Amino acid sequence: MTENHDGNRSIWRFFDGAVSISISMLVAVLVNDCALCGQLPALGWLKGLTEREDGIIIVATLLLFPTTAALYGGFKVFFAAKEAVEKRARAKGKAEGKAEGRKEERERIRRELAAQGMPLTPEQVAILTRESE
Repeated sequence: MTENHDGNRSIWRFFDGAVSISISMLVAVLVNDCALCGQLPALGWLKGLTEREDGIIIVATLLLFPTTAALYGGFKVFFAAKEAVEKRARAKGKAEGKAEGRKEERERIRRELAAQGMPLTPEQVAILTRESE
């Protein structure tokens, strides 16, 4: 069974863009209110821009691409990790299911042979009591 995540991806693309804009605007406001930012080279330049007319909008726009890149990378890493964990869990469940099915089938064979009064050889007992192949 394959899962289709295209609907989820389009929703996250929308939220990714909205979050990027919101975070870049928040950073611009924080730079504007930061007293120590004026003493740092890059942040001082951005703080100077925020003090102009429409400066916060200008700084938010300048920060939009780096914010989007950071969030996109962060989301990409998060969803890749989530997919890896889910894939590992599915594989583990599948392996456990096979082992359980094998154990149940061996027990069924043992019961059937015992019901028919057929004695098991030591080799057959060893095969039927093995945990895995």
